[in-house]
Formats: sequence, structure tokens, C-alpha cells
Amino acid sequence: GLSDAQEDEVLHRKLEGFASQYYTVLKSQLEQQRIFYEAQLQEIRREHDQSFGSREGRRYGQDLISALKQEKNQVEQRCLTLRRKLKKVMEDIAFLQNMNESLEGNKEPMRREIMEAQRQRAETRDMLMKCLPPLE
Repeated sequence: GLSDAQEDEVLHRKLEGFASQYYTVLKSQLEQQRIFYEAQLQEIRREHDQSFGSREGRRYGQDLISALKQEKNQVEQRCLTLRRKLKKVMEDIAFLQNMNESLEGNKEPMRREIMEAQRQRAETRDMLMKCLPPLE
């Protein structure tokens, strides 16, 4: 089996891996959305340029731009939410790392305290056995 330190290191690496994967997915999604919306905007501009003279064309372009702005705001809100979640994950990782380091640092002193308490208990038991006559 692995020692406690090795298990903690494995856990630490897994958490860092998850955070890295989450960040990569988030970054990839944002990049894909940027590309999509830039293409949409380019298409709107092209259509607008083609039908600039018609009233219906201008109205369609304005409606499309309005819809895209609304969708952009929704995407920005989702992005903000995902960034907050990422920040929370990173804070949780940092907290768990600190907690792990603290526990690792306290492990040996606690073992010594336990050994000392067991030794004192054994001494007390031995003293009691010497001082008290056996019950017969």
C-alpha cells in the first residue's frame, strides 16, 4: 500500500488534474462561443450590407442583432457563473491542501502523545496492582 504522504500526494495531483481539466473545458467552450458569435455577426453584417436598402432588411438585421445581444448577455452570465465555480473549486483545493499539510505536520507529535499516554496508563495500572492487594 501507499503511505499516507503518498496517498495525499495522489489526491493532491487528482484535484489539480480536475481543476486543470475544468479550466481547459471552460476555456475551450468560451473560445468556441466566441468563434460562433463572430461568425454570426459576420453573417449579419453580410446580410445587412446586401439588404441595406430595404426597410424589412434593416428591421430583420436589428431584430437579429437584438437577439444576439440578448444571447451574448446570457452567455456572459453563464461564463461568470462558471468562473465563480472555478474559483470555488480552486479555493477548495487550496483549503484541502492546507488541511492536509496541517494534518501531516501534526501526525508525528500526536503519535508521540498517544505513546506517552499509553506508557503512563501502563505505569498507573502496574502501580495500582502493586499497591492494592489482590481480591481473593
